[in-house]
Amino acid sequence: MRSPAAVVLGWLCLVAAVPAVVYLVLFHGAATAAATVVTCFALLVWPRPDLALVMLLGLVPVAAVAEPSGTAAVVLVTGAVAVLLFRVVLKGLQPRVDLAVLLLLTFAVTVSYLLPQITVTTERPWKGYVVLLVGLGLLAVSAAAPADPRRIAQVVAVSGAAVAGYLLLQEEYAAGRLTGLALNPNYIGALLALPLVAAVGLARLNRSWLWLLPALPCATAILETRSRGAFLMVAAGVACVVLAGRPLRHKVLIALSIFGVAMVLPGSLDEVGNSLTGDRSTVELTANTDVRKRAAWVAARVAFDHPFRGIGYGMFPEYARTSSDLGIYINTHNEYLRLAAEAGIGALVLFVALLWLGLARRRTPDLAILQALGVATAVGLLFANTLTNLVVSAPFWVSVGCLLARSARSSRPDPAPTPLLSVRKT
Repeated sequence: MRSPAAVVLGWLCLVAAVPAVVYLVLFHGAATAAATVVTCFALLVWPRPDLALVMLLGLVPVAAVAEPSGTAAVVLVTGAVAVLLFRVVLKGLQPRVDLAVLLLLTFAVTVSYLLPQITVTTERPWKGYVVLLVGLGLLAVSAAAPADPRRIAQVVAVSGAAVAGYLLLQEEYAAGRLTGLALNPNYIGALLALPLVAAVGLARLNRSWLWLLPALPCATAILETRSRGAFLMVAAGVACVVLAGRPLRHKVLIALSIFGVAMVLPGSLDEVGNSLTGDRSTVELTANTDVRKRAAWVAARVAFDHPFRGIGYGMFPEYARTSSDLGIYINTHNEYLRLAAEAGIGALVLFVALLWLGLARRRTPDLAILQALGVATAVGLLFANTLTNLVVSAPFWVSVGCLLARSARSSRPDPAPTPLLSVRKT
């Protein structure tokens, strides 16, 4: 157990880091701020890599607010992951199934990026590939040196509430939908869905209803985004929190009740969807859905045509632009189909295997919150390509990594008991 003084000192350091980073970014530039933070991480990583990981989660939204283009956040996470990986490698890694799957996924994505199946005349995109590798590195660090799950949930909830308040005060709207941080409304919704789920999880599983306070700005901002994907993310995450720890019969009854209501009142879902999407017209929603369906169909066909290496990571938008079925520059809007189309079906299988290893297990209350964050993101990946945005995906990588670490620890056999009395042969 840590002493109360150490706990207070740790929280004071977290609070003091926020204005320090903002000051450095505003008056000395993003590069200076990133270099300073990485230096501090280097001093902290060796004795407390878990604390450094929690601090990183809190600093990523601050960097995004201070420098909306996202460059500062990417540099910050890249430097921190490099230092943390160096620390983990020096400490030594034991062979594990999840780490082997992670290495294979990194190899598959790298091969698809370096050896694309199609050629384009435009400049090769590289930022998405680099950001994905950094995210996988963050996952590896979290799996090798996991942080306290309760602290992770607390930092995600508080920092997300602060970002939501900032966005509401900025009042940046596009076509009546909340935007900001150089992100479109769908990404803003995905960014704030995880803090909302974390806050609800802390309130429900830790019996501390004060955690509903940070959930309020997050919920308000998500409603302002009018993002259907964000609504589904929140629903999936909150459902995991509500059902956690309940007997199987209760889960079945709740699921059957929801299904029965939907069958008895067939128009209820449409009415709820219309009320949530606000001023978005039916024509707009239908056109948006139609384009995404066409992109998904093309991505699925590309995946089956190039099942081993895909067409090359980051190549689908350009492929869609020249395709006769689409003819527009658009991504898949589905991260699973993107992996299958751009990196091959094998990469998709490896990614789903990582999700299964981390999420498909009953958890303690604190870990159940991280599990809910992972499930919410897994649902959100059906509607947006958020893995290549660290501001949105950082809590997901850290949560799944910590769950993988706990799974590997619980699967180890217990050491043989030491006998109380031993007879020495002569």
